[in-house]
Amino acid sequence: MDYRALLSIPLAALALSASSAETLRQPAGWVSFAGWDGLNSPTHEAGVAPETENSSQRALTVKAIGERKAHQIGSIFQGLTGYAYRRIRFSAQVKTAGVDQWAGIAVGSGIHPFFHVPDPQEVEAGAVAPRGSAGCPDWCDVSVVADISAASGGMATVGLALIGNGQVWARGFKLEIVGREVPVTTHRFGAEAAALNKANGEWVEKQMRNWGAAPPQNLSLQ
Repeated sequence: MDYRALLSIPLAALALSASSAETLRQPAGWVSFAGWDGLNSPTHEAGVAPETENSSQRALTVKAIGERKAHQIGSIFQGLTGYAYRRIRFSAQVKTAGVDQWAGIAVGSGIHPFFHVPDPQEVEAGAVAPRGSAGCPDWCDVSVVADISAASGGMATVGLALIGNGQVWARGFKLEIVGREVPVTTHRFGAEAAALNKANGEWVEKQMRNWGAAPPQNLSLQ
């Protein structure tokens, strides 16, 4: 079986830096992103869990903050290259608290799998929907197996994500190439959020149609 460890991400070896009370520390090599939904206030924050900074094994966390909607996504992730035509397994220990939608680890084929669910035309062109595996109320081992499309240029994204409210933690990350006998994860990450977002957009569009014509105002900027 084509099975060899390619990448281990020991969080205990991540570069140290001071963390503030308001903002979680961003470890080297990781990028966090919160679903802004067109507003100027973030919905989630992500980084190294402060309570694990001095432990033997640090953990990443994503938590909901402020006001947010059920479909909004917060995540922390990193991009990989050189995985075209590969089947990879991303695994970690994950736990959750107060989650009302979904929280866990995810793998996508491309650079922004956590914020974009391919539409049918993109799927026909070779795009692969991101896959996810949810965590548990207490630490549990979870993994995601996904094929990396050549259409993505061999690029993949792996990380931790939270949809809606609550908080999620993950530690002990590992990435491997696996053989074709290992089944691909069936859960399509973000599908629920995409459906909620679509419904929200359709409601807004309907309201806008009901507004009728509105002439421009103050074009001279008085």
